[in-house]
Amino acid sequence: MIGAVRSPARPDEAAQYIEQVATQLRDLAQSSGYSFLAYLIDMARLEAASKAAAAVRPLAVD
Repeated sequence: MIGAVRSPARPDEAAQYIEQVATQLRDLAQSSGYSFLAYLIDMARLEAASKAAAAVRPLAVD
């Protein structure tokens, strides 16, 4: 095991952490020549970034 996985307390913290780790995994896959795997991991990174951003945006008030 490379490192211990920390356990974020809140869902937005989890999404931010997933985004960070996915970025590292994407870069590793890309530098290893696994372009399609890097693409798939980047899609997961984008989803995590979207979830993290949604958690910090205030809800619209009508």
